[in-house]
Amino acid sequence: MNPTEVVAKEPGLTATASSFFDEHGRCIPSGLAAAAYLKSRHYFAFAQPSINYADIHARIQEHFGVVNGISAAEFEQRAEAILQTLRNAPETKGIADGVRVPFLLPKASYPDYGEALEKIYLPAVQNAFAKKFPTYAFVNHHKGGLVGKLGISPLSRHQRLLAAMHEGPVVGYLFPCLTEYSIPAALEQTSRLPEQFLLAGGFDTSAALTGSPDMLLRTDGYPPLLWLAALTGEKENVGYHFEAYGYNLTFNRRPHFGQAAEYWASGLVVLG
Repeated sequence: MNPTEVVAKEPGLTATASSFFDEHGRCIPSGLAAAAYLKSRHYFAFAQPSINYADIHARIQEHFGVVNGISAAEFEQRAEAILQTLRNAPETKGIADGVRVPFLLPKASYPDYGEALEKIYLPAVQNAFAKKFPTYAFVNHHKGGLVGKLGISPLSRHQRLLAAMHEGPVVGYLFPCLTEYSIPAALEQTSRLPEQFLLAGGFDTSAALTGSPDMLLRTDGYPPLLWLAALTGEKENVGYHFEAYGYNLTFNRRPHFGQAAEYWASGLVVLG
């Protein structure tokens, strides 16, 4: 994919820069075969959660158990280094101007992705949300269970996250910047981006929501539905997602049929 050319002109100076991301941090769709909105009105938008690394570290420690070997100070240092690396490159600096959510994952390997998501990660999201917002609720509407039902799309690069978790604790940033993309377009876009970008799945998105339970909470507008686009399910064209319902947070699955919608979003992840 050729990123959009941005030309700035000043007296005596002509500078040319390229970026995969617009001034809002949205990943610019270009030349995709799959469905995506080329332009956004930003009607459905995420609010930027407060980034207090010590608080996020404490929540993740509390709800996932001790993340051995990563102090709050190291978490902040590694997470800030991710942002700095992105800002240093003209083609990626725009993503750091958009909504960004740091997260931390423990060292772990799981024989079944769906079982781990159901028994470890979704309860962590639920408990963190309940503690942060005791008058609201997290509801898992999917009652069929996840054991044996989830896989990883080969185009997503999400397997790299699992490989990193196998080696040790993982620090990352989630950017919900694939707004108004279909899931096939999110996969196609990810495969064309620089190698450091991974498509978000269940563990990273859950960790981001555990550390920042207000990621999908807006009191002045409507947030998008957030797909776990790196994951495949037991049925084609059916995906899993987190979604705000009023001020509550829900988890569920629904058909997407490869289509795009204005209120749909997927996330990109960068590890550091």
